[in-house]
Amino acid sequence: MKLQTLNEMLRNSVNLYGDRTAFKVKKEGKFTPITYQEFYKKVEIFGTGLLSIGIEKFDHVGLVSDNRFEWIIADMAIIGLRAADVPCSGSSSPQDIYFKLNHSDSTAVILEGETQFSNFYKIAKDLPKIKNIILYDRVKVFSEKEDTPEWAIPINFEEHEEISKKFKSEIELSMKNKNKHIFLSSEAKKFLEKYLERNSENLLKETCSKDTADSVKNSLANRAVVIDGQYNKTHSHKIYSFEKINKIGEGLLAQGNVSFSEIAESGQPDDLTTIIYTSGTTSDPKGVMLTNSNFMHNAINAPIAITINKDDNFLSVLPSWHAYERIVEYCALCVGASTAYSKPFKQVLLPDLKTEKPTVMCSVPRIWESVHKGVLDNVKKSSNLQQLIFNWAIKIGEEYKEAEGILHGTWPLFDRPEYTAEELTQAKRTAKRLGWKYRLADKIVFKKIRKLTGGRFRFAISGGGALNESMDKFFNAIGLIITEGYGLTETSPILAGRTKKDNIMFTVGPPIPKVEIKIVNKDDYNKELPNGKVGIVLVKGPMVMKGYYKNEEKTREVIKNGWLNTGDLGKKTYNGKYLKIMGRIKDTIVLGGGENIEPLPLEDKLKESNYINMVIIVGQDKSRLGALIIPDFESLKSYANKEGIKYKDTNELINNSKIISLYQGEQKRLISKEHGFMPYETVMGIALLLHEFTVEAGEMTETLKMKRFEIHKKYKEEIDRICG
Repeated sequence: MKLQTLNEMLRNSVNLYGDRTAFKVKKEGKFTPITYQEFYKKVEIFGTGLLSIGIEKFDHVGLVSDNRFEWIIADMAIIGLRAADVPCSGSSSPQDIYFKLNHSDSTAVILEGETQFSNFYKIAKDLPKIKNIILYDRVKVFSEKEDTPEWAIPINFEEHEEISKKFKSEIELSMKNKNKHIFLSSEAKKFLEKYLERNSENLLKETCSKDTADSVKNSLANRAVVIDGQYNKTHSHKIYSFEKINKIGEGLLAQGNVSFSEIAESGQPDDLTTIIYTSGTTSDPKGVMLTNSNFMHNAINAPIAITINKDDNFLSVLPSWHAYERIVEYCALCVGASTAYSKPFKQVLLPDLKTEKPTVMCSVPRIWESVHKGVLDNVKKSSNLQQLIFNWAIKIGEEYKEAEGILHGTWPLFDRPEYTAEELTQAKRTAKRLGWKYRLADKIVFKKIRKLTGGRFRFAISGGGALNESMDKFFNAIGLIITEGYGLTETSPILAGRTKKDNIMFTVGPPIPKVEIKIVNKDDYNKELPNGKVGIVLVKGPMVMKGYYKNEEKTREVIKNGWLNTGDLGKKTYNGKYLKIMGRIKDTIVLGGGENIEPLPLEDKLKESNYINMVIIVGQDKSRLGALIIPDFESLKSYANKEGIKYKDTNELINNSKIISLYQGEQKRLISKEHGFMPYETVMGIALLLHEFTVEAGEMTETLKMKRFEIHKKYKEEIDRICG
């Protein structure tokens, strides 16, 4: 049977793998397994509940949450109803939520919890189309138990005729955070007003606030939102808890209601399943429309290409709202594998790796950069002898693995068809000479590092951005296989991927089945370039999106004659089998003298320095290139102490002339002719910054890619100074 919709795929997996574990969810610190049969039942219950409150075929439903088991339940239930979800990050701003829900014509929204509800509440009045709101986690309301709606948790606001500790704490937090709402009953609001009349001055002193008593009273009164037991009867939208929708669904199924199954079975390949908005770094986000057939291409073909099977267990650390994590979860469901939900934080991820012992994990390059840094930090704290052994092992590992790669065909060639007889002979000698040393290095160093992943790791899939070549070499040397993949939201998203068997270094591997890729001249898209030459990556196949929602002009710009312009620069290996991504066409820096420079290779090379944490190359329309650098402060402070450099604070340290000289020296060492760079690619100006680029500050996307346009805007003065 040819599977054509996501619901067919799920039903097929339930029939094949019903008693096998589909997901693992943490309860009280321990992972609890959920079978395929149990998962589908939860989808059916929730979908039936959604149908009963008025969610209909072809509706659009917002989904504002980070990765958790309830996310995939809601996603599959919405798709089962032949509706489409509109995912947003759980940390989305009110403005971002408003744009996506409004532009997508959403009629309902599912919110993760109190933070998301508070953000949504700020813009709720401007979204009259939203008729239903569902909360995964109930909202805290200062209220009497009998006057609290089912979707809220009542919290005492009064204890022995005095204000409760929790209510006072909430007031103090709201004084510091002017964007915070206080949700409370009408009785609690009266109590708040009386309390502020008597205690405003004391509160100002206790919180060291410079506000006046009147401004505090007015500000808190304006942000005190009355929630009572009759809320759903007095508002144009209705709010439900996740549990309430499930209870409704359970009741209807017990009565023999089969509406959800009937609708799900009637689903069509071209049904719209989701509208995923791009990050919108240079303009308003665009809504990528993906259908059942788009996702099904990936769900069927990617597991074959990247060799995942029913015996794999995944550890999920990326947000489910991103197309990359989402398709990996679909792929796992398609082949009968299991997925355990974790978080990308060291204190959560490392224990979960040891407990779950996953065979596969999907990740982004920044996670592996953090792992690499963590390993190096631990080495720096060890004895001189241990540091010596580690450095010896890495040197042996990288040299041995390169020789092995040349012999086994996993070290790519872009300028010629094959290695010379002399190169192959030399590689054989190197592999023979270092073989026993590599085995020793593996036994005393590399195995210990691999053990951190749980010991059953087959490979990790790295996507959402290019993997730095030095990271690729390091993990290859220690025997931890990172198979880099490539794709876009607009392509559902997987286009190509390395495999454990076909792990061609520095590339994103071959296209997966039914994907066509060609490299064209950036000035003439009709001119296909020979293998090995850098150009624009165009792709074609059943995974290409339906288009951008309500934006035919932008759709026509990127899709011509069935070929999607990815906006990426890339080249194929000389044999035409494997793809290497070189950067983004929009990231290309054009200097005042007309030189075109791709910043990514320079940034990757500079990040090899022990003293550099993050870096962005700048210089558009300037006379020379510059680099905004966030130092690795631990390494930098260690260097300063060793060199006897005195400083009062970190700001003084990064402005010290000896420190600036250190970074100029690192730039000269790394961006050199010996490393393949041209003279005009030299970074002439350097600015050291105090703080990392973050998602919260708007400098990075949620998948940890730099928003170059935003960073350029924010640091315009520094760029003007260093680039001349």
